[in-house]
Amino acid sequence: MRTRFKSALLIILFLLIGSVVLGGFYISYGHLLGKEPYIKVSGNLSINFSTGNHVTVKGHKETQISIINDSNEDAYYYIEFENVQNVPKATYKITNNNDINIESELLPYNAIVSSYILIGAGEVETFDISFASEVDDEFSLDIDVNMETLESSSFADVIINNNEIKKATLTKVGIDVATSDEGLIEATDDNGTTYYFRGNVTNNYVLINDLLFRIVRINGDGSIKLVLNDNLELLNRYYDTNFDIAHSSIINSLNNWLLTSLGEYSDIVATQKYCNDLTRTDNGYLANQRLTKDNIPTFYCLGDTYSGKVALLTADEIVYAGGVYGQANEAYFLYNDHMSSSAFTMTSAFLDGDGSYFAFSLGADGSLTSTNGTSVAGIRPVITINKTSTVVSGDGSVNNPYILGNN
Repeated sequence: MRTRFKSALLIILFLLIGSVVLGGFYISYGHLLGKEPYIKVSGNLSINFSTGNHVTVKGHKETQISIINDSNEDAYYYIEFENVQNVPKATYKITNNNDINIESELLPYNAIVSSYILIGAGEVETFDISFASEVDDEFSLDIDVNMETLESSSFADVIINNNEIKKATLTKVGIDVATSDEGLIEATDDNGTTYYFRGNVTNNYVLINDLLFRIVRINGDGSIKLVLNDNLELLNRYYDTNFDIAHSSIINSLNNWLLTSLGEYSDIVATQKYCNDLTRTDNGYLANQRLTKDNIPTFYCLGDTYSGKVALLTADEIVYAGGVYGQANEAYFLYNDHMSSSAFTMTSAFLDGDGSYFAFSLGADGSLTSTNGTSVAGIRPVITINKTSTVVSGDGSVNNPYILGNN
């Protein structure tokens, strides 16, 4: 009897040990497959990946991450996709409880999909992330989130360090012209949190190859959009037979300017998706309704995108900077008294009764206006600076503009 009892105890003990080992195996295996929650700490942030940070997708996949700021100070963080494997043509969408809505094509390499996202002290933010592919081929990637310090000399870091981030404007965007220095203001775009300058700011100058630029905004991915401080001397028609900037006559002038003026600085100029808003409505173009009637500009692209190293401002960016349709403004940073003509934007305005195409433009008086696409007008180039570019010197003032280093 005693022998049988010992045998039974040994069997039970082996079963318990086996259960613990097997359970541990399944937990580890589940984590590797992205099935179990995974928590990491980055600086003052705790990040909870609800189904793990490794994602395997076949057709469609949804997951969720939560970021907790455990400190008494505001913090910044970025979201990155890493180790992307066997990706077909796929898309992703990221939304959160603070109106961030990012939707784009999944790239086949490591990429920061949103940068410089602000989270307040003690706050919690939750993101829903989904992936979709039209084919059934399986692909995988890792999602990573890390706190972003503002102690380096990267261009975006320096801009944020040198400015107080504001949540609201002093004047009503789209309704009031901005004639005072309203500073750097937080908003959202297709890639996350963006920070834009508004009004008569005096610390957003950048000098590249003896050309003076103004900072328009920090994009949601951490890159920085600049506009040339002056129009080019060359006047240009917007189009010959096509309203799409990618195929219009104006793009040739922009590319030639980039090559001759900034060719040796091409490593800091990013290839970027620029918004070419050609979206039509029953009454014309969507942007015309949005900017001249509803007064609701947006940094989200509601039309097609054009990928390149040089482009033009959008009409919405002029409004955010302090312009208003049909109202002169000679006291904000996009106005320049050296400009003798209006400058085209990338945003479609309307078709008149004869079917002639009009694009929005920045008037010589600082107003948002519209210009017939077959008329000649100014060109004011826009470029985007890589997130990895650094500041060598300067404080952004006109007498001491930012000077950039290479990657």
